[in-house]
Amino acid sequence: MIATITKIQKKKSRYGGFFYYVFFTTPDRKKSLYSCLYPKLRNWSRWKHVMNVGATLTNLKLVKGKDKLIDADSKFILIEEKD
Repeated sequence: MIATITKIQKKKSRYGGFFYYVFFTTPDRKKSLYSCLYPKLRNWSRWKHVMNVGATLTNLKLVKGKDKLIDADSKFILIEEKD
């Protein structure tokens, strides 16, 4: 799946520190998609470099049984980067 980051919200985590809601849109869907990213988890090293509104990613996967939640462990590829 291809998606573009539309919004990033930083929230306080109940486990300490902060986490991020990252919202996406796709060319073929009208619904907004999202993912939850926590800097203390291993997959953060992959995400921290693409956390910009307007960045377009491909190879994103949805969490099984969820129609809006992008799996934070997706092995995505950055297509277009925005500053």
